[in-house]
Parts: sequence; C-alpha cells; structure tokens
Amino acid sequence: MHYSRITLLAALALGAVSSLCAMNNDDLVKLKKAGMSDETILASVNREKPEFDTSADGLIELKEAGISEAVIQRVIARKSGETAPAASTTTASSSVAAANPSGNESELFSVESPKIAPPIIVPAVGQDYFLRFSLHEEDNEYPITNYARGSLVPINTPVKLISLDGKNFTLKRLDSSETIKVENIEKYSKRSTSEVAGLLLSSVKTPIEQLVPALQKAILAGEPRKGMTKEQVIMARGYPPAHETPSLDLDRWVYWSSRFVKQTLVFNNDRLIEGRGIY
Repeated sequence: MHYSRITLLAALALGAVSSLCAMNNDDLVKLKKAGMSDETILASVNREKPEFDTSADGLIELKEAGISEAVIQRVIARKSGETAPAASTTTASSSVAAANPSGNESELFSVESPKIAPPIIVPAVGQDYFLRFSLHEEDNEYPITNYARGSLVPINTPVKLISLDGKNFTLKRLDSSETIKVENIEKYSKRSTSEVAGLLLSSVKTPIEQLVPALQKAILAGEPRKGMTKEQVIMARGYPPAHETPSLDLDRWVYWSSRFVKQTLVFNNDRLIEGRGIY
C-alpha cells in the first residue's frame, strides 16, 4: 500500500513537470503582449510540448490577439505532430526539387538555388507593386532599422505606393487596405528614401515557387535558415542596416531583432552558416 502511494505520487509529479514544459494558446498571447518577435515565439513553439487549441475558434482568437500567420501555421503543424516547419505545398522547379526532394533545412547547403530576385526599380507614387522581401511592421510602421518585431508582412504582398517624401514613404496593402509607413533613417540605411523604396518594391512577383519547399516556407515566414544564399536571406529578412553592414559582399551581416538585441549572420561562399537563433 505504501509502495503504491509512492508510485502514484511519483506519477503525479512527473505529470506536473511535463505540464510545465507545455505551451498553449494563452502562452502565445502572453509572449505577443510582452513584445516578443515572431522569431522568439516560433523558437518557443518549436521547443515546447504543444498543447494548442487549433479549433476554428482557437485559431480565430489567436488571429484577433495579433498572432501572425507564420506563428499560427507553425502552431497547427506542431499540434499535428510535426517536429520541424511544415513544407510548402507549392511545387518547386523540377531541377531544384530533384537536388533536394524533401526540402529539409539540413540539406539546403546541397541545393543549387537559382537567382530569382526581380530587378531593382525606381518606384512612382500611385503605382501598384509587390514586396521584394518579407518584413515586420509594428503599429503600421516599418523603420529601416528592420526590427523583427510586430506582424509579419510576407514577400510578394501587393501594395500601392501612396506617398514618398524625403524621409518616409507610405504603402497601402491591397490585400487588407492597411497602410504601412516606411521610415528611412539615412544614418542607418546610407540610402535615399527613393533608393530604399526601390529595394523594397517590385513591379513583378518574386518567383519563389522556383525554390525548394523548405526555402519557400522560410522566406514566407521571414526566417533565415542555414544553407540559404545571401539573396534568399534578403528575401526572408530584408536588408541589414548599412551602418554596420556597409557592403553585402561582406560575410558578416548585422540585423536587430529589437532595439537592444543584435543578430549577426555569418556567410561562407554565399551560404548562411551561422547566426543567433538560426538553425
């Protein structure tokens, strides 16, 4: 009888420890309210035991709480039993897919990825464009310091350039009618506002369907991955502020996850090999 009680208490203790390592919808909302970036939230989603509510009501509540589509999709994947980011269902070009049919991140170094970035343009006010890279906006603003904070706006999002002056330009999302004010701080960007707009906007969509599924998924989620080329990192994360990364030819790029947190990425032979929070 005494032994049975000890066994029962041990089982209850193990259950309590296990529950402490679990993550649910309320935890996601707490992280979001605390100002955590999607990068940090996704890392937690990948690490903790998934106890998410992925019912229609549960997902709607997450969306209304400001949780990004990238995080919600990862939550659904983890709840369904996946231990890594789900692969996109979009079919890559046959030659690239043959080089890496599974599209796993660990195999990206072996993929011969085509260069697909659209040409840089001189944008005009009143014209419709597509985003050339994924970005995060917070309170409808995107500073050129390119923090990984706020809501994700994925590459190829359709926008209209509705204003452009010496310091800022404003975009209107054509998929949601929301506006995004882009603030150019030249001491960080080392570029004019028109040049910044040209790097951000494209007259045509970036054909990411030519990339393997894992790359498509990561770029749309705004997440650099080891094995990405420099071009692909820009598609996923945008341009690093030029005051600490004066040339894209350098093998060390510096981003900021937030105002006080740097993220350094290291390249070798045009491939991302190391970076804070990168896997």
